[in-house]
Amino acid sequence: MRHLPRLLFLGTAALALGGLAGCAESEDETKAAGGETGDDGGGADGTDGADGSDGADGDDGGGDPGVTWHADVAPVLARHCFACHSDEGIGFDLGDYDTTALLAEAIVAAVDSGQMPPWPPDEEGCAPLDNPRRLSPDEQAILEAWLADGTPEGDPASAPTDTGESDVVLPDEDIVLELPAAYTPNSIDDDYRCFVVDPGLTDSTQITGFQVHPENPAIVHHMLLYTDPSGQGAALDAAEEGPGYTCFGDPGFYDTSVVGAWAPGSPGVKLPEGTGLPVTAGTQLIIQMHYSPAGDPGGSDQSIVSLDIAEEPVESVFFVPFLDSRLEIPPDTENHVEGTSVVLDYGIDVMLYGGGPHMHRLGRSIRIEKETPAGERDCLIDIPEWDFNTQEIYMLQEPMAVNDGDTIHLECTYNNGASNPYATGDTVRWGDATDDEMCLVYALVGLAR
Repeated sequence: MRHLPRLLFLGTAALALGGLAGCAESEDETKAAGGETGDDGGGADGTDGADGSDGADGDDGGGDPGVTWHADVAPVLARHCFACHSDEGIGFDLGDYDTTALLAEAIVAAVDSGQMPPWPPDEEGCAPLDNPRRLSPDEQAILEAWLADGTPEGDPASAPTDTGESDVVLPDEDIVLELPAAYTPNSIDDDYRCFVVDPGLTDSTQITGFQVHPENPAIVHHMLLYTDPSGQGAALDAAEEGPGYTCFGDPGFYDTSVVGAWAPGSPGVKLPEGTGLPVTAGTQLIIQMHYSPAGDPGGSDQSIVSLDIAEEPVESVFFVPFLDSRLEIPPDTENHVEGTSVVLDYGIDVMLYGGGPHMHRLGRSIRIEKETPAGERDCLIDIPEWDFNTQEIYMLQEPMAVNDGDTIHLECTYNNGASNPYATGDTVRWGDATDDEMCLVYALVGLAR
């Protein structure tokens, strides 16, 4: 059983208190279900043999139009899909009728199978998570009926003015930070590059949310946003040619804290109401980009990070990592378990608000639990089927008290066997490269009051 280094835990807390998906996505073109209408005996062209009305608008000549895009389907997708699949999002725009009608069969199949919207956590026996992405049975039935009826568009005037709350709550974008220049990774190997950006903070403030817009997702493995209160990044940048500087592991100095994170699948993070990550006036920020250039050899990137800033003081929180850096994953194993247990014995009690689990492509599952000195265990987050391309920071519906003397258990399972196309054939250890592995959770915590 390990004890989190006192300097790391208390130092991170002091720094912070002194002042880390969408709907159905398919690469294949899917034909829209068309032709024959669901129950009116219409022909393959969508016309009704009785009155010649056009089945495409769902109107039967004055009666109930049935399930239509504008009145029924678009509101469902707005609640569960638009945050990721929009004209500025990933893959394709599900806010566009023609696109959605073309993909209707694939969308229904993905929703019915549970593949979409992506929601990897298993909350059975674990703490309930905020904003779970799930369609209700009634919402699934709407999509199925729309497909069966030939994907009618309906009347735009029938669209409701209020579609309900989205299950992806995106932060405001009060400050927008772009990499200083387009950067082309040095080789096909993993490239960690840090860029100094100035948010222009004339007063101390708190970050209440963040969002990353990778310009070239094919090469962006992940991003971390660090504070640089003493301005050390500028000297490191000036000492190296080209935009930014090399920075494996961390930004190159210890006087820092993490105030943002992104990995594939992250839609953006809105911190729990009444909490924020403190940043002192005049602090510069370091955007650390992990590039995996093999996804687009020779491609460049100039990603954007946006921040939501508190309008008034809120409760300070901070990210603290729990990790197992002593990984040794042998070849030809499909259920190899690693992990760590960290005793919090620092004389303080904290509230745990959520966390962002992280592994690489050998990852199979990851689970985080809390255990009291009396042996009572609570599951915090459980990802039973790890997917590298669907990562995010999950928030608990209610923060959980972690008291002095409690233990945090982190368990990671790996597949380095023949059934995993990313298996290496060699022993894999902790490391920053994509072909290395990690067993890590960035926990969002604040001092208990």
